[in-house]
Amino acid sequence: MVTVEELREMDCSVLKRLMNRDENGGGAGGSGSHGALGLLSGGKCLLLDCRPFLAHSAGYIRGSVNVRCNTIVRRRAKGSVSLEQILPAEEEVRARLRSGLYSAVIVYDERSPRAESLREDSTVSLVVQALRRNAERTDICLLKGKRRRRARAGGSMRRGSAA
Repeated sequence: MVTVEELREMDCSVLKRLMNRDENGGGAGGSGSHGALGLLSGGKCLLLDCRPFLAHSAGYIRGSVNVRCNTIVRRRAKGSVSLEQILPAEEEVRARLRSGLYSAVIVYDERSPRAESLREDSTVSLVVQALRRNAERTDICLLKGKRRRRARAGGSMRRGSAA
């Protein structure tokens, strides 16, 4: 179970400032292919979109990786999912997580505005539990706020496929 004390929160405005700073050349840079831009894509931070695939495809935060944790996966996992189940096509990301190469992982969905409102059986909770088991040295944060409103407002969301 994920307790509120274990899960730090990050405000959307902080992520937006990091992304804007990185786009303007103020970040660490790098050639990483996962995470947001600059500091995030430089391999230091991973952004995990825990929303359903169709929601992710309709609009997502640049650089985010969609977590595959549908109802069938959750039911078969019986309350505990593995990195292979939630990131099946992301072998490099899984290896970096296990090696402790990400300093932070930011998770978000469309239903959890705060850590204290997370349900035990939510995708975010299951993902955080998998990360705790496999990426012990990595700081895990929940992106505060509801993304549904953010997608309509534009901001740092992008329309189109995540590929």
